[in-house]
Amino acid sequence: MRTVFNYRKALREPKKIQQLTENYSLPFAVELIPVINFFIFLGITFIVGYNIRRAFPHAFDNSWFIFLIGIPLLLTYLVTKIKIEGKNIYLYFVDVVKYFLSIKIPKKRFCNDKQVEWMNDTKILFKKCVKVVGKSNGKIKNANENNEREFIVNENGRRVGVLSYKEPVHTNAKQKSS
Repeated sequence: MRTVFNYRKALREPKKIQQLTENYSLPFAVELIPVINFFIFLGITFIVGYNIRRAFPHAFDNSWFIFLIGIPLLLTYLVTKIKIEGKNIYLYFVDVVKYFLSIKIPKKRFCNDKQVEWMNDTKILFKKCVKVVGKSNGKIKNANENNEREFIVNENGRRVGVLSYKEPVHTNAKQKSS
């Protein structure tokens, strides 16, 4: 009997850091990506808060530490928890930018996953519709009005007629009433 092992959980384990230097290590391991996110958000928050304090010097007098640490922690938590279409939020936004730059802005059109060039034409011309009839003894008859099941050649030379699996329809027949 075979045993199937699932290594997905082990291979998707995020990178963690614990050893900072040769002499110093943390008592617990910390995931690398949230730490990087926290420091990025900390920098952004510091720049925004610094500009606010330049305009309003007494802003955040009592809550500067909460503003500087709380907002990056909240943003880091949200970024790690939000999974749009099962993707990391950064990968999702990269894909959206790629879509807009390569497909939406150039206005490309696709059919069956292949790019269609001719849809850029502004005018599409259609041939005039032709009624499919045949002449029998000088009298015009429709191809589906009898049980002859013969092909009729229309004026363009195309063979048309009733398909064998369909019942013939008579144009003068009355509708069944239920």
